[in-house]
Amino acid sequence: MTEILILTALEVEREAIEKNIKDVEIINHQSTGTDYKKGKYTRADGNTVNIILGRTDQTNVNVALETERALEYFKPKYVFFSGVAGGLKDVKVGDVVIGSNVIGIERGKAEEGNFKFRPQFGASSYDLERLASNYASSEEWKVRAKSLLDSEFGSEINVLTGTIASGEKVDASIKSDLHQHIKQNASHALAIEMEGLGFLEVCRMRPLIKSLLLRGISDMVDDKSLMDSKGSQPYASQNVSAFLFGLLDNIVIDDLGTASPKVQLTEIMSKLYPAGLRDNGIWEAAGGNLALINLNQTGKAQWVEAIRVLSNGGGGSVSAKSLLTSVSEDYTGNRDVLNLLKLM
Repeated sequence: MTEILILTALEVEREAIEKNIKDVEIINHQSTGTDYKKGKYTRADGNTVNIILGRTDQTNVNVALETERALEYFKPKYVFFSGVAGGLKDVKVGDVVIGSNVIGIERGKAEEGNFKFRPQFGASSYDLERLASNYASSEEWKVRAKSLLDSEFGSEINVLTGTIASGEKVDASIKSDLHQHIKQNASHALAIEMEGLGFLEVCRMRPLIKSLLLRGISDMVDDKSLMDSKGSQPYASQNVSAFLFGLLDNIVIDDLGTASPKVQLTEIMSKLYPAGLRDNGIWEAAGGNLALINLNQTGKAQWVEAIRVLSNGGGGSVSAKSLLTSVSEDYTGNRDVLNLLKLM
């Protein structure tokens, strides 16, 4: 039976997930004693999947440690991070954000009177992101969203796909230095939280495990205390959990290792080089010409376009084999990279 790993940071988030599964039992990690909840979820098509539910606590460091531990122990085919986040733009309390990618906002070099921002990036699995975006526009989700709606927080529940900012601090004021930093360097981010970067950073080293970051908006920057007092965290947790399990009903459960080389290559490049073709100079190192690809788009979108060009016989001197050979030099011993390289 397929096992799906779902991670949350807070207990309120885990409780929202647990309401959707049955026959729950506690599993303790044989080495660390870390507790997980294992249960069954019966999909709309009648098929049953095992759900492994773990709680990581907050901060990207904790999440990275717990994600690594859980992936190594359970070896799932799918892993999701579900929880709440603060809204930055184009969202309201109760909305759901599909984290296409995440930008780490803390890294940089502090100089006298100046901070040189050096962002980190992470990316969700391309096919899961697209499936989630399609589900968000489906009649099935629209009906479910109406049943979840609490008019205290708005007249509808919207789902948006985009970038999530991730750091180690809570952004609680639009006048704070942190908020001004985000406006200057990550103005496109829809939401902010403290776990997504750690989650996707670990997942990127296992690019053929399908991974997706999902967030429910529990507050906006200047109304956190007020929204918390109204029960916004349970509401947001409920909404994102409902979206996740609706998505699970629509996933074609398979083994990504049997997917086409093109799909596998897209996943590998999007996760190992989330900033795009210029990330670590990988495209040019493999013989590629940057001028052939539109670089004014997200890193993931660059790779989708680049691999489409390769599949159509374009790309000049670069090929899928030369690209993977260069990747194998950057990520020595990565099993997913080496296994795909053998197929080239």
